[in-house]
Amino acid sequence: MTHALATAATAFEQTLHDLGFSGDEPELGDAAELGKRGALLAVSDVVWKRHLGPMLDCKQVQMMLGGCTRQAISDLAKRKRLLALPDAKGRLRFPSFQFTSTGRPLACLADILELFAMADVNPYTFASWFVTPQPMLAGESPVCWLRSGRDVSVVVEAARRTASRLGQ
Repeated sequence: MTHALATAATAFEQTLHDLGFSGDEPELGDAAELGKRGALLAVSDVVWKRHLGPMLDCKQVQMMLGGCTRQAISDLAKRKRLLALPDAKGRLRFPSFQFTSTGRPLACLADILELFAMADVNPYTFASWFVTPQPMLAGESPVCWLRSGRDVSVVVEAARRTASRLGQ
């Protein structure tokens, strides 16, 4: 066990103690499962960040889009033209994967966002869809498919099918 993990385990045990738990209470369940749940909760934000890649703040998006206003960025997100994800403090963050190397949103982004919005799924769910390999795209992620210049309609159809399944 690394020093950091040993420190984390000690802090976990101390926090349980500070909360009045010995760790043997039946309502806490199996000790190994308790530890696994604690670890998953502790790293969930980091796992999302690794999976989704870099996030941009509003100022960075303003610069990428040529200096438009903060209100314009907010409007683009509300109208499903940009994917915006709330962070832990409620601020909007914009996954960088949705922009091309020229700073423009990916082709068909708005169409895909609208499909997922109609399915009423969490924005993190459809953000994950963009960077996860899809069977209908020969095992490529939608972002890779779009960046390679392939047929946009195939990605839109893959999104339609996924959104339909998620919206049931």
